[in-house]
Amino acid sequence: AKRGLTAAQKGLDIAGQNLTNWDSVGYTRQRMTQVALAPDAYRSRFSSSKVGFAGQGVDITGIDQTRDKFLDKRFREESGDLGYYSQTETILNDIQVALNEYNPKNDTGLRASLLSINDALQDFSVNAYSETHANIVATEFKNLAQTLQQISHKLQSARGQQKYDLEVSVQEVNKKLQQVAGLNQAIMEDMGALRDNEYFGPNELLDQRNVLLDELSQFFNLEYSNNADGTVTVAVNGKTVVSGSKFDKLEMVTDEKTDVVSTRWISSNKQAEFTTGALKASLDHINGRGPNLKNPGESTARGFLYYQDKLDAFARHFVNVVNKVIPEANEDGTPKKDAEGNIVYRKLMGGLSSEPDADGKYHVRDDIPITADNLSISDEWSLDSGYIIYQRGEDGTSDNVGNYALALAQTLANGAHFFDSNGEEFTGTFLDYVKGYVTTLAEDASFASNRHVATSTITESLEDSRDEVAGVVVDEEVANLMLYQKSLSAASRLMTAMDEALDVLINKTGLVGR
Repeated sequence: AKRGLTAAQKGLDIAGQNLTNWDSVGYTRQRMTQVALAPDAYRSRFSSSKVGFAGQGVDITGIDQTRDKFLDKRFREESGDLGYYSQTETILNDIQVALNEYNPKNDTGLRASLLSINDALQDFSVNAYSETHANIVATEFKNLAQTLQQISHKLQSARGQQKYDLEVSVQEVNKKLQQVAGLNQAIMEDMGALRDNEYFGPNELLDQRNVLLDELSQFFNLEYSNNADGTVTVAVNGKTVVSGSKFDKLEMVTDEKTDVVSTRWISSNKQAEFTTGALKASLDHINGRGPNLKNPGESTARGFLYYQDKLDAFARHFVNVVNKVIPEANEDGTPKKDAEGNIVYRKLMGGLSSEPDADGKYHVRDDIPITADNLSISDEWSLDSGYIIYQRGEDGTSDNVGNYALALAQTLANGAHFFDSNGEEFTGTFLDYVKGYVTTLAEDASFASNRHVATSTITESLEDSRDEVAGVVVDEEVANLMLYQKSLSAASRLMTAMDEALDVLINKTGLVGR
C-alpha cells in the first residue's frame, strides 16, 4: 500500500510536470515507468515457496522521455538545407534591392538611365545647335555614371552587411557549442550519480541540449552520436567540435589582398568546410564569383562578386562605345585623323581618379582601370556641355555633320556589342545585357525561394511528427491525473483496510471466552 501511494503520488507529479510545460520550448513529455515488485525467496536462509512473497506492490524503475532519435536525426538533416536556402534567399533579395531594377513604379536603375540617354540623344540629334539640349545629354550621362556608382556602392554595402552578419553567426555558433559542452559535463555527472539507470536521466538538461542541437543544425551539416555516459559527440564534416566537456571554436578570416572571407577552426587553424547550412550560404554568396574564379577561396555561386563583375564590365564597355562615335573635327569639317590614318575620337567618358592630382582636383585619366565605382564623364565634357557638338561656326551656330548624336543613340540602343564579364561572354545591346543578368538573378532568387518553401514544408512535417511523439497532449495528461488520483485513493483505501485487519488481529483476537 505504501508503494502504491508513492507510485500514485509520483504519477501525479509527472502528469503535472507535463501539463505545466506543455508549451515550453523543447520540452519532451516524460513518462513514469513502473513494474510489479518481483517476489524474491532467494534472500532467505531457508528454502521456501515464493507464494508467500507475492503481492509486494509496485516499483518505479525510472522517469524516461518519449522521444524518437530517428526523427531527431531526420529533422536536423533537413534543418541544414532549410538554413542554406533561407539564407540564400535573403542574400539574393539584398542583391536585387541593390541593383534596383525590380520596381516599375520607381525605376531608377541602369535600364531607366539608358532609356533617358536615348531620349536625350534623339532630341539633341534634331536640335544639334542647341546648347540646352547638349547640356541635357551631358546631364543624362552624368546620371548614368552616378546611378552605376550608387548601385555598386549598395552592392558593396550589402556584402559588408552580410560579412558582419556572418561574424555574428560565427559567435553565436561558438556560444552554442560551449553550452553543449557545459551540458555534457552536467549530464555526465548526473548520469554517474544515477548509476547508469537507462530509464532515468536529467531530462530537463537533455531537453536544453536537444534545443541547442536543433539550432546548430541550421548553421551547418551537423553530425552527432550519443555516448554511454550521457554525453554527445558533435562533428562537422568529419571534424569533432564537441567531445565531452571540450569544444572547438570558429573564427572568421578575411584575406586582405583578395577580400575573400573564410572560416576556420581555432584548434587546428584549418579552414572549416561545410556542405549545407546558413554558414555555407553566406560564404558561397559573399565570395560568389560565378563559374570563373579569380582568387583562391572564391565560390562558383552567383553572388556579390559575380554581379560586381557585371557592373564593371558594363562600365568598361560603355566607355569603349561612347568614346568611338564622335570624332574630332578639322577646320574644313572633316573628321580628324592621326599619323596612321585612324580617326581621332572625342573622349566623352573614363575612369575618375580616386585621389586628387597635383592640382588638388580629381580628373578622368587614361591610366585608371574603369570600374562601376569610378565611371565619369571626361574633364572636357564636364567643363563644356557643348563638347558633344561635332562642329561650331564662327557665328556661334553649330552643325552636327553626319548626325553623330543620332549615331550614338542608335549604337547605344540597338547596337550588338560583345561583353566579357570575367570570362562570361554576352552579345547584345546594353539593355539586353542588363536584362540578362537581372533575369539570371531573378531565376536564382526564384529557385532559392522555391527550395526554401519545399525544405520548410518538409521540416515542419518532421517537426509535427516529433511533436506527436514528444509533445504533451493535454487531454491525455488530464486523464492520467484522474487515473493516478483514483490509484491514490485506492492505495489509501487498501492501507485503511489493512490497518483495520491488523487492529482486529492485534487487539481483538482471543478476547472472546477470556
